[in-house]
Amino acid sequence: MKLAHCLLLLMLSGLLLLTACEQKPLLAEVTFTPSTISPNADGRDDLTNISFRLNRNATVAIHFYAADGQQYTFRSPTPLSLNEEPYSVLFPGVVEGFTTEDEELPYQVLKRVLPDGPYQWEISAETTTGERVVVTGDLVVENADTELPGISGFSIYPQEFSPNQDGLDDRVRINAFLQKDVENLQLYMLDTAGIRHHIAEEEKNPTRLNQAGMHSFDYDGGIDAGGAPPPDGTYTIYAEARDRVGQRVLVTDELTLVNAGRPLAYILNAEVEWSTKSTLVLGDTLYFTLTVENDSHTLIRTSGPAAGTVYASDQNYATVGGTIESGVFRVGVHCENSMINYPWRWAIGNPETLIEDEAGHLYLPPAKRAIVTGGIRFVDVVEARNPQYCWAGLIHEDVEIAPVNNNVDPLFLKIISP
Repeated sequence: MKLAHCLLLLMLSGLLLLTACEQKPLLAEVTFTPSTISPNADGRDDLTNISFRLNRNATVAIHFYAADGQQYTFRSPTPLSLNEEPYSVLFPGVVEGFTTEDEELPYQVLKRVLPDGPYQWEISAETTTGERVVVTGDLVVENADTELPGISGFSIYPQEFSPNQDGLDDRVRINAFLQKDVENLQLYMLDTAGIRHHIAEEEKNPTRLNQAGMHSFDYDGGIDAGGAPPPDGTYTIYAEARDRVGQRVLVTDELTLVNAGRPLAYILNAEVEWSTKSTLVLGDTLYFTLTVENDSHTLIRTSGPAAGTVYASDQNYATVGGTIESGVFRVGVHCENSMINYPWRWAIGNPETLIEDEAGHLYLPPAKRAIVTGGIRFVDVVEARNPQYCWAGLIHEDVEIAPVNNNVDPLFLKIISP
């Protein structure tokens, strides 16, 4: 009797040991709640919660199959680790982008909502040893907002530009037409390091932010904000729209940068050589000599009147044929009795120091210096302010007169009547 009892105990112990050694299922407790969704961003039944427990490390994928057998991917195979808590993810009805056979779209579909209809969902898990488990179930999609956040009329002009504040092709205008209201529309450029350079919409846009209609963007390479533009080269511009459901589309085009760079120039050592120290006889000429240095990595543009020009004091750059030209650098001289700011202006160099492009524009090359001379013949005097201060400046027209280039080396000048 004792022997039989012992044998029975041994058998029960072995059974318990075998039961304890049985592996848990690789994939367990898989649920989709609810089983019917209406992905249209109205706040009701837009999402279903996918939950599952993974009992060993495995690669997990989630797909959907339409009644015609078409496969849609929500999650491509992704390595996941054993976790004490179940994995959980919200499914908004949006899968990896797809197009139908009869669609010809001017953009790439990145994410797209499932059309209305019944679907079979499938979650698969596979270990590195080859163990594979697949669990399936049913999902119904109804009242889905399937209208894509399409982008049309995407254009960039000019497609080659030179962000260097020389007033020529310094800016790019980009247009994109949204076919529906969206949650977000963004434009950006990727540089060679993979960094995004976001491009802002114009302040006076014909359409409100993210609303259907034409949207215009302005890009200057970041110079207006005080930054340096990306190096010369050809880059891709991306326009991406995402609607409230989560659908995303993308359209791209190329933009080429040439002669890009933030212009920096100075009057060397902030020194001006004046022809007199303090006095000048009425009718005589005040001469000056200074040196301009291009301290940047880009060309800086200039324009006449030519260095060496001598003005009468009652003249200005306009009366001798000069005009304000956006983006050009000019040396100027200003006196306290002047009626306009820096009335006497000169090009920053001469034919020996400047280079000329095919269109006839003149440039001082990077890291180069140019000697500038000129004069003002004083033909009148304002006794209410005599003597007066006169000084030099380096003007970046329609851009700025940098503080370091303003009021340079003032001269306290008295005009003496003969």
